[in-house]
Amino acid sequence: MRVLIVSNHFPVNLSTSTHGVHKRLKMFIEAIKDIAEIDILFYVPCDVNTSPSSVTQFEHSLSKYFNAAIRLFLCRRFDYKKSKAKWWLYCAGAFSFLSQPDYIGTGTIQQVRALESCLCHNPDAVFVHRLSAMGPFLVTRKSFPPVFFDLDDIEHIAFKRGIRYIRKTRTRLLNYILLPALFWGQYRSIRLSDRTFVCSEVDRQFLVDHYRLKGVVSIPNAVRIPDPQPVATEQALLFIGSYLHKPNIDAAEFLIKRIWPHIHEVLPTATLIIAGFPPEKIPSYGSDIPGISFTGFVEDLDGLYRKSRVVCAPILSGSGTRVKIIEAAAYGKPVVSTAMGAEGIQMDHGKEIFLYDNPNAFAKACIELLSDPGLCDRMGSAARAVVISKYDKKIVQRLIQKHLKIGNDNIDNLRAN
Repeated sequence: MRVLIVSNHFPVNLSTSTHGVHKRLKMFIEAIKDIAEIDILFYVPCDVNTSPSSVTQFEHSLSKYFNAAIRLFLCRRFDYKKSKAKWWLYCAGAFSFLSQPDYIGTGTIQQVRALESCLCHNPDAVFVHRLSAMGPFLVTRKSFPPVFFDLDDIEHIAFKRGIRYIRKTRTRLLNYILLPALFWGQYRSIRLSDRTFVCSEVDRQFLVDHYRLKGVVSIPNAVRIPDPQPVATEQALLFIGSYLHKPNIDAAEFLIKRIWPHIHEVLPTATLIIAGFPPEKIPSYGSDIPGISFTGFVEDLDGLYRKSRVVCAPILSGSGTRVKIIEAAAYGKPVVSTAMGAEGIQMDHGKEIFLYDNPNAFAKACIELLSDPGLCDRMGSAARAVVISKYDKKIVQRLIQKHLKIGNDNIDNLRAN
């Protein structure tokens, strides 16, 4: 069996490609490699070298990164910034999501031909990683084998939530114009696919109940289960994320400006660790705020969590489930989150996680945990038990394999259901 994986999320820097999107892709690839040979087509930034020798080097490093033997194909994205005015993107994007900034890079003839070239190798199945890689499948007239589509986040919901935080009224209204085409493109992509994966039962139920879509399956984000850690001796609060992702920037700034002052007033010796790359994207970076340290990218996650007593996730926008919460819980760390931050994660407020949207209440929960090692131990242990039962990578990878195993005798049943 051979599976062609198509993705727009090329891990340019393997050492810092730790965003949840890359972790989820790696989880799928590590599951697929045990049941199939793998081809990968990456749509890459325009400045990536796609010469044969460079592709060979990337193929070697990515095979090691994904712990899988892969055959690699690269195609540059369409550089719309050089040829399309901003007003054109809004006008054209109102009619087709393939003309919108987040999706236009893979929707032109060059990217379609790259897909068609890969299809000539006769894969038995195609795995499409996120909506941004689906454009060529909607455009090509070539036939293709069964399509497994990892939608991951419900894109139109994430986009709509993000619009609320755009400050300029004119820009905010222009973005609302793009929503119907984005929804329709997402709907067509799900209909085209034989199976569509989302990362929570909440998202699956939403698509089934509201739009009567078939073949939607919940594949949760998952993590390796590390050794449990004792409660940290220091009163250290941790937020970790990639600051190439705007919801993480907004969350970090919300934490620093609206939550941390309340904590620091009550616990002046407590510290806040802002971990992740690149920290300079956060507006408050470099402000020299008492008690706050910016670590940048941290390679030793075990060490980072070992010195952190509490982990927080004050997420205000986006969708899907946050790997950062599952990861922290796997280490046995208590977590304080907004309701949106923990959306889709099967943990109960007050038992395995604290959920507060109000900054004062959020700070109060952090203070309570930072001040009570016993409470930290109880909540952290309860959260870890949930991760072991529901979000263990080994369990989830077996679930992926169950859905991806295709025999000649069940393809028709797959498409019927």
